[in-house]
Amino acid sequence: MLWDYIFVGGGLSAAVTSNRLLHHHPALKILVIEAGANANNDPSGRPIRLEVQNVPQVHLNNRQIDLPCGKALGGGTVINVGGWSRGAKRDYDLWAETVGDDRWSYDGLLPYFRETERVANASINPQQHGGDGPVYIQGIISTERQFPLREKVLDSWKDVGVNSLPFLDGNAGEPNGVGDLFENRREGRRQIASVVYPLDGISVLTETLVAKVLLEPNANSRRPHRAVGVQLANGTEIKGKDVILSAGAIRTPQVLMLSGIGPPMELAKHNITPKVISPDVGQHLVDHGLFPVQWKLKDPSAGYAIGSGNLLFKKAQYGWGIPADFLVSAGVGDKEGLAKAIEEDEGSKPDLKTHPLLNQERTFNEYIVVYAGLPDGSTISSLMVHLLPTSRGSVTLASSDIKDAPLVDPNYYATAVDRFVARDGMRRLLAFALGQTPLGRYVVDGDAGALGFDAPFGLDSTDDYIDKRFAAALGSTHHPMGTAAMGKVVDNKLRVKGVAGLSVVDASVFPVAITAHLQVATYAMANLAADILYRERECKTRASGNLANDYLR
Repeated sequence: MLWDYIFVGGGLSAAVTSNRLLHHHPALKILVIEAGANANNDPSGRPIRLEVQNVPQVHLNNRQIDLPCGKALGGGTVINVGGWSRGAKRDYDLWAETVGDDRWSYDGLLPYFRETERVANASINPQQHGGDGPVYIQGIISTERQFPLREKVLDSWKDVGVNSLPFLDGNAGEPNGVGDLFENRREGRRQIASVVYPLDGISVLTETLVAKVLLEPNANSRRPHRAVGVQLANGTEIKGKDVILSAGAIRTPQVLMLSGIGPPMELAKHNITPKVISPDVGQHLVDHGLFPVQWKLKDPSAGYAIGSGNLLFKKAQYGWGIPADFLVSAGVGDKEGLAKAIEEDEGSKPDLKTHPLLNQERTFNEYIVVYAGLPDGSTISSLMVHLLPTSRGSVTLASSDIKDAPLVDPNYYATAVDRFVARDGMRRLLAFALGQTPLGRYVVDGDAGALGFDAPFGLDSTDDYIDKRFAAALGSTHHPMGTAAMGKVVDNKLRVKGVAGLSVVDASVFPVAITAHLQVATYAMANLAADILYRERECKTRASGNLANDYLR
């Protein structure tokens, strides 16, 4: 059989794009090939993980950090924590500016954001939110699970200069401030992409590994090669008219390189014949760093934390998601310090009017206060997520065998800007938790400390101490992106440069860092991708023989 579309990877992007393509044209023959299992009907919702270990991180004491990937239908949606956040309008507008296509701007993607979601209280802000989409979004209010520390935490953020957003909604284009936590869960039940975008009518191969894309010469100077199918790890060849890589920001560049598309020196290391020179494949890797802290409670018997014996936590809805009220985003407080860090990295003073980190308010850090810690309820936790790293890493090959995981180097904490932003954000968090705020005065009794450090965090912690704590504990938020970046590896229509019939649809195409949990952006991108692919197919169908122009081939 000659398939109309072959998807390599059955994660979020493949589920959405294949579902929407079939909706556009029910006669399409679509095949989805997934390396993992079908977890759609697992009543436990237990994650299916592929643990990819990063190479030693030079700036984190040479620690190796696991980067779990969802190895199952639904991909990352079978293992993520469910945080539903879009990020900032300015991220998407920068994306559109970078590739010269307004479809990728915030306003261009807004219909797809709205189309995806089913928000319980969408009527509060209907211009921004959808109430009829397939993905159920639960909030703290809609599930009636406001926590005992809610008001004290809200007031404490206000005391350190982070104000509440309108409607407590961080998903309306401006996330900087305090917003309620939203999750893509339905009464606590995980929303797996391949369930909410069903693959009915689509052929699916699970537990099947694709080794490479099959390429043949193409009579087109701009696209000298054409994808004609894929080869499985067992040698079987499957032919198709169009191949779409949706294996994620770690595996997609691996498949591209194993197919002969990538940096020539990297291919030569593994005796792979270069077919398409694409030096940016596997480069520009971005991942959000995650830094946790536990805070001791002055009075554990007050019932603020899970494990404290508070009967409130025995109500069913308090087990439906993350035990937190808010998702908080913020820029930096010290713009002068940021400018000096930029100068250290770039070698010259930045122009305040033109530099993208300075000419508008950006979203650098995210904070989540989690009402859980030690099992006895004596601590609560905070998570600080570095949303706008300037460090860039890479994905390279470990071998020419698809069964060997690639070498992943996020290169965390490599720039002066990233280290400055971490310190700036940590000082805000220390003022919030230990300063003259309701939390600091009445609730928190200090940092619970960290292994290998004699002293805990304090309001007077030095830059050097903060740097060392981050180097010892910074981890991954499991948000890899950018390794097949639009404008570099793919064009604005997601087509791999130099190859006809080959596209990439997953977070590897993001050309800028998205300052959010990535699933919302990926849902929108995959929905738009389906429209782009379908329109291009219709144009090709209408064109005949010699009338098919160079642009469409």
